Parts: sequence; structure tokens; C-alpha cells
Amino acid sequence: MSIRGVLASTLLLLIPAPAFAFSSAGSTATAFIILVLGSFTILNLILNALFYFAGRYQSRRFSKVHSLCSLIIPAIALVLTVIDHRGFADMAFNIGLIIIAVALALLPLQLTLSKRAQSPHGSLILALGALVFLTIAYLFPPVALFSILVAHMALKSHSDNKARIIAFVALIIGYPLMAYWLYQTLQKLIS
Repeated sequence: MSIRGVLASTLLLLIPAPAFAFSSAGSTATAFIILVLGSFTILNLILNALFYFAGRYQSRRFSKVHSLCSLIIPAIALVLTVIDHRGFADMAFNIGLIIIAVALALLPLQLTLSKRAQSPHGSLILALGALVFLTIAYLFPPVALFSILVAHMALKSHSDNKARIIAFVALIIGYPLMAYWLYQTLQKLIS
């Protein structure tokens, strides 16, 4: 680079530029959608795969309950989007992401139509899935809730001793981890 280029670059760095301050108006809903709804959707897709390969979607009632529970987070995101938005573009972007999350939350109803037979190793699949969620929960403690739910599902199915032991281990570790995270969160909110 020539001396003129260096001198011109130095002068341009010294010229004051306007500061564009960040306003948090309208960003709460977008942050919730990206962080919470996105993470929940990915974890729910893993749950869908676990329950599908374990054969739990034979029951139409189970699929409906799973879909209804999966729609809670998108409903919260929709309320936040309606309450907290900057303009039409921001709201359209957020609603588009919510529609995708709702479509993926309704996936268990579609998987029920495939009539996949219940796997003889279904409880073992669920118990190992609970352990996978538990390992993720050590980095992100709210995921312990998924581990607890899957471990209970593994215990409810007709499981062998190996699957029961794995599910009990996931429950014994998952409940205190979830309780500790809730305690820490409440402490941060109170103070």
C-alpha cells in the first residue's frame, strides 16, 4: 500500500461518524423466536424422531397431546410478536418463522398416518434418547425437561431391565439438574 493510501485511511478514521444507537423496541419477540422457539423446534424434531422410531405414534391420542404441547411455545411467540414489533417487515418475518414452527409442531399428526409398528427396542431407544438429552442439558439446563419426559415415556412402555435402569439414571440426574436450574433462575429474577 502506498503512503497516500495509508494517509487517506488514517484521515478517514479520524473523521467523526454518526453513532447509530441500538433501540431494543421490537427486538424482544425476535430474540425469543430465534433463541427459544428455534431451539425448542430443533429439540422437538429430535423428540419426533425418537417417538417415531420407538413406535409411539401408533396412538392417535399420543400424537394429539404431543402436538398440542408443542404448540405452546409458538403461541407465546405469536403473542410476543403481536405485542412487540417495530413495523410490518419485522412482524412478517416473525410470523413466517412462527408458521414454520407450527408446521413442525404438527408433524406428529402426520407421522401417525404412517402406522409404524411399535419397535421391540422402543423403550431402549427412548431411554438412550433421554441420556442424549441429559448430556445436552449439562450445557443448556432447560433441556433436562426433555430428558425427564423421554425417560418417563421409556418407563411407561413395556421395557426391559436395561432400558429401565438407563431411564432411572436419566431421571435421578435430570430432576436435580432441572431443580437446580430453576433455583438459579429464580435467584437471578429475584435479585
